[in-house]
Amino acid sequence: MWDAVLFDLDGVLVDSYEAWFRTMNVIADDLGYPAVSREAFAAGWGQGVEADVEHFYRNHTVAQIERCLEEAYPKQLDQLEFDPRAAAVVNALRSRRVPTALVTNTPGALARAILDRGGLRLDAVVGGTDVPRPKPEPDIPLRACELLGVAPKRALLVGDTAFDCDAARAAGIAFAGLRFDCERRLEQLDEVIPLVCAP
Repeated sequence: MWDAVLFDLDGVLVDSYEAWFRTMNVIADDLGYPAVSREAFAAGWGQGVEADVEHFYRNHTVAQIERCLEEAYPKQLDQLEFDPRAAAVVNALRSRRVPTALVTNTPGALARAILDRGGLRLDAVVGGTDVPRPKPEPDIPLRACELLGVAPKRALLVGDTAFDCDAARAAGIAFAGLRFDCERRLEQLDEVIPLVCAP
């Protein structure tokens, strides 16, 4: 049904919620900001670094916080839990000649390091630092389609937040929500295979 699949990272391929929560608070503590509460973190889950700066680190620039993330987040990688279906899904799509891309607000260098840690090989990676505007703007998925050589209307984006769904809609890309209601809902990651490769 579609010629390419774009995957969000956090909450889709990997459970990184606790790793990010700890990272945000390490940075807050190091820079002298109040602790990030669980409630505030949950409300902003999936947002880009610019929004993090606006809500949590107002006296620092986006570039400064990106550098802090690049230093602090790798120390939390032992908190990551990769979806056990992720590699099989990516490999199954590859065997059917369906290209895949990562589309994430996570800074690009971190996103690539996370994929390497999980042994996941996608055809393209577009992070929040690789384009002018993060999700919910359409820049990230549109750039992924460009890299894959696929028209946006022929791609499917799999995500788990409103940021993902809004970015897909703005880009003219179909959307499937992983345990998230917006257009189509998937309960497990491997449900992507019959959805994409239906006869």
